[in-house]
Amino acid sequence: MTEEQKIDKDIDKNINYLKDLLGVGESFDIIFREYKVGRKRAASFSINGMTNDVLLTNVFQDMLTLHPEELTVNTMQKLFYTRATHSQVKLIDNMSDAVTSLLSGELLFLLDGETEIIIFDARSYPVRSPSESTIEKVTRGSKDAFVETLPFNTVLIRRRLRDPNLRFEIVKIGMRSRSDIAVGYIKDITDPKLVDIVKERLNNINIDGIPMAEKAIEEYIVGGSKWNPLPKVRYTERPDVAAVHLLEGHVCLVIDNTPNIMILPTTMWHHVQHVEEYHQHVVIGSYLRLVRLFGMSLSLLLTPLWLAMVLQSHLLPEGLAFLGPKDPGIIPLGLQFIFAELGVELVRMATVHVPTAQSTALGFIGAFMLGEFATKVGLFGNEVVFFTAVAAVGAFATPSIEFAMAVRFFRAILLVLVIFFKLPGLLIGLVGIFIVMATTKSFGIPYLWPLIPFEFSGMKDALFRLPIPSKILRPAALKPQDADRLNHSNENDDSKKGDDSKK
Repeated sequence: MTEEQKIDKDIDKNINYLKDLLGVGESFDIIFREYKVGRKRAASFSINGMTNDVLLTNVFQDMLTLHPEELTVNTMQKLFYTRATHSQVKLIDNMSDAVTSLLSGELLFLLDGETEIIIFDARSYPVRSPSESTIEKVTRGSKDAFVETLPFNTVLIRRRLRDPNLRFEIVKIGMRSRSDIAVGYIKDITDPKLVDIVKERLNNINIDGIPMAEKAIEEYIVGGSKWNPLPKVRYTERPDVAAVHLLEGHVCLVIDNTPNIMILPTTMWHHVQHVEEYHQHVVIGSYLRLVRLFGMSLSLLLTPLWLAMVLQSHLLPEGLAFLGPKDPGIIPLGLQFIFAELGVELVRMATVHVPTAQSTALGFIGAFMLGEFATKVGLFGNEVVFFTAVAAVGAFATPSIEFAMAVRFFRAILLVLVIFFKLPGLLIGLVGIFIVMATTKSFGIPYLWPLIPFEFSGMKDALFRLPIPSKILRPAALKPQDADRLNHSNENDDSKKGDDSKK
């Protein structure tokens, strides 16, 4: 028997096939059990720790009370419709789907003489409780965040969007891992072409497994140059952020075994916005967004710009002569910045990798002992340490780790160009970065939209935190089917009442 074949009427053939395939007796966690239903032999296969034993015990107790005379005609149909009282149950007539269901945590129930298998979805998921996101923290607002279990994550979104048009379509990826990915979208809002493109790219993934979850999926579906460091999707751990993007017409990929939800398509402006802005007053929220944009600009430009001006100090006006270093240090300035960048990256990586209890001590070592003593010894100038620290803090202003990493990478390139070509190198680097951004697209949407191509209303929304009542239009670049967020059903009802009154 092969996986493509139908289920055999001889229960022994089915049992022997599944035992050999799953390694019953070799793998301790594959549970096999035999029963008597009436006078017919029955069997079940399940995975230890992934099924709710109490629930299934109640179901099986009812099934085992059947009398032999009740099992003469359409036995499996009778069991399915009268005795399989669990709400999540289905009939499968091929072994491939049955094995996939079993490895996903469902229970298989076989009966002798039948060519169908009953699948009980009584999974008991290993899951941690939703807790506050460690990346997207807010001073006020909800404190629940996504977890590593897919059904829990879709429930968190549905609590916020009780829309019957909200869809979560399952796609399985990986010949061996068979990982579950839910494609989330609102049917009457999201562009159908976008949904089709996403599902087509997911179905075209040909690999044995994706244990690295969301990042492996991203590399398969984003398209474009693989050497472009700009993130073309956005990740979030917050259900409210995912719900807002679904209402705008985005697609959300909910991937099993990861708490990060992938939002697509995205532009540069999505990566410099934070949910905190929408939990503050409009003016304060706009102020926070502008400060964040200023911090990101400082992170990219501060150190290479200062280095370019210092290396060509004769181009500076007299009023800016103070910008030069008073004590340049032993190492050339350009190398000082390169070493400082490497030091910041090493401290950041080490802080992530060490236990939380040691991260504070590590930060103290990096900030005070290494930085302070490097200037006292004379290896680094004070200005180099200061400007590098300001640039590093600016990069952390965005909630998007991927975009912050891209900015740091671009800053390192600008520093190298300034070292070799001084001010012309800085200008060439900035033009190159702008060209990369201007030519990058995320699922067909320009990365710099609404700046390029320019759209005034979209640009206002990107730069400022606008009042919620004024945001009635969905982003035009997403080509939503329902362009505005007004309740048209009420308008139609009012117009009908008006017509009736005239009659």
